[in-house]
Amino acid sequence: MDFSKGVLFDPGYSKYTLPFSSNIDAAYNMLFTIKSPHQRKFKFQMLYPQLLKLLEHTVSFYLGCLLWASFISNNFADNPKGILENSYIGKTVKEDEMLFEVNYAISYIEKLKKDCKYYLGKNCNIPENWSKVLSVYKDFLTLNEFLINAKTTADLKLPSSLIKPSQEDLNAILAIIESVVSSGNLPELFNAQKFIL
Repeated sequence: MDFSKGVLFDPGYSKYTLPFSSNIDAAYNMLFTIKSPHQRKFKFQMLYPQLLKLLEHTVSFYLGCLLWASFISNNFADNPKGILENSYIGKTVKEDEMLFEVNYAISYIEKLKKDCKYYLGKNCNIPENWSKVLSVYKDFLTLNEFLINAKTTADLKLPSSLIKPSQEDLNAILAIIESVVSSGNLPELFNAQKFIL
């Protein structure tokens, strides 16, 4: 990546994002059209891998945002860069709207655990760290007032729960981000999670 003119607000993740809440709502609306409890359980069993994949994709996107913020904040600590293409600059935003998707994902993890028990009769295999990623990302958004004042890398505030990466770790984070932006496989970002969480 070329940082000579500044750093991009989005390193390239957004083209791979999926609307989380609307996709989950659509899946459940379809599920609830089925009247028979037996058929509904069978349908949930078929839907479950897709629901889990959608959740994984969403959590990895939020992790990617934390990784990028950590990278640009720490890598340019001594020489701050302008943040390019931040469409939130100077905007008036509503907190509930800005937190809607992440709050939805946080509560959906609990709902999915209950639904696994109910429909599948077992615990679902949701990694423990997913809830932590969502919680830290929510902290990041509120701490930065939804990025409406983030004009330079020096304006970013990182939650205290994030580890300060070494320069070697920062290089590794950037390499993984570049790979993911190229491949579109957002869950690969979990390979860099150990550097910040």
